[in-house]
Amino acid sequence: MATLESTDSPAGRLAGTSVNLSGVGKVELTHLLNQNSETSVYATTHPGLILKTFDVDCGKEDELSYGPYLRFRVEVENFQDIQGIEELSSRVPAFFGSDVEVERKFAFIAMEYLQGDNLLAWAQSAADAGYPEGWVSQFRAALYETLAVVSLFHRHGIILIDFKPDNVIRLFDERVKFVDLGAFFTPRHGRDTENYVYSATPDYAELIIDASNVQTGLPLTQGSDIFSAGVAFFELAIGSSRLSIADETADQMLAQPSLYRFRDSQIRDVWRGGPHLQHLLPLVETQLRERRILFSEFWHLLKSYLSLSVQDWESLPEEEHQQLILTTGTAFISDQLPEPLQWLAQPIARATTLRSFRLKSVAELMDLVSEPLSEAIREDLTHHNIVVQVARDLELPVEFCATLNRWETKLNPRSEHWAVCTARAATELRGVAEFTFLKEVCRDEEGHRFLQIVGDLEADNFQSGKLTLAHLAEDRSAWVGA
Repeated sequence: MATLESTDSPAGRLAGTSVNLSGVGKVELTHLLNQNSETSVYATTHPGLILKTFDVDCGKEDELSYGPYLRFRVEVENFQDIQGIEELSSRVPAFFGSDVEVERKFAFIAMEYLQGDNLLAWAQSAADAGYPEGWVSQFRAALYETLAVVSLFHRHGIILIDFKPDNVIRLFDERVKFVDLGAFFTPRHGRDTENYVYSATPDYAELIIDASNVQTGLPLTQGSDIFSAGVAFFELAIGSSRLSIADETADQMLAQPSLYRFRDSQIRDVWRGGPHLQHLLPLVETQLRERRILFSEFWHLLKSYLSLSVQDWESLPEEEHQQLILTTGTAFISDQLPEPLQWLAQPIARATTLRSFRLKSVAELMDLVSEPLSEAIREDLTHHNIVVQVARDLELPVEFCATLNRWETKLNPRSEHWAVCTARAATELRGVAEFTFLKEVCRDEEGHRFLQIVGDLEADNFQSGKLTLAHLAEDRSAWVGA
């Protein structure tokens, strides 16, 4: 349990507030790091710890604002759920506790401070710098790992719902972690959909579909997160979550109200359930006038437009309809992407298109983001890499060579053979990683370490024992070579 003391400060309403956390001690909020209408994130005097606070002031002395308080409780419960799942707990900030300060009208969650940049800020910095050499490959790696984490959540029955690029932190050691756990749809919610409060940002969600499903008791699916990921990829590329549309095209569509009349009626239905959404989820007609289209409306609008403009549309088979929609939409998206990131057009299109022919799994989206190895590198790994040899000796699958990405391998300058990153090697040899001993053999000019699998007596010393593959499972600068 935490106790609180408060003082006023221009660094933020709660700067100077002291929090006593069990197992940590007294922690003081020093200054704001981030803020929106309902939550604020404060740095603290405790290294590596921040407080996310929720404004629960409803203007009445003895009452708390229900909406923010509910969101606080949901996020705490989600944190607690995830802390019990080992492979997920390492992918979110560590949780140090939570409490409600009734007198000061705020609730808080104490969590780990992640050292790194959110994906959106990182991508914008690269764009401002003209996409430095090697950055695009790092970007693909970050997207791939982000999707791998999403897939881990799905494996445990958790749908993220409100997946946005600024909620993913790329740490300075290149790992990624997810923040803002407030909107998750967990197995616990699936067992009680009637009491689940659906909350998502309209730019990254298909509110018309998902809100309706929740209201009728249908659980949310991977399709929601795949869509959000596609929108996030687009925003990372151009800095906006909405598509631009040329004046001439927009005017042509506005002149044919039949293209958007039905969707606008559905949007008005959503407004009736949440009047605050009128500004966040504008009518398609309004989006056309503003020349900025939500992805949730783009594909419906495109399908309607093609049905009127393509000769004999009604007589074409459904497969041709789908192909025409995808080809046209992909080209439309590609035209808005910077040249170094135009390869993203297909993943974005396949992730955000109509649900009937959208990608069915995150794994399929990962395939579109991957950067496969050349045949020469695969051959070298197959015949010379020690990880492959150990897997083969232990009768483990060695097909992973065909699924390795370019960023997961590096040329050993001494042996002139290709090495595999220890993170991937630990995954492939997970059953024996704790007993796979390593010795450093060389380093390159960038400081990357190349290691060899050896016996326990030859292994490098590590802490109070010997270095193993398990110790380097999170390392992005260590490689196991030939």
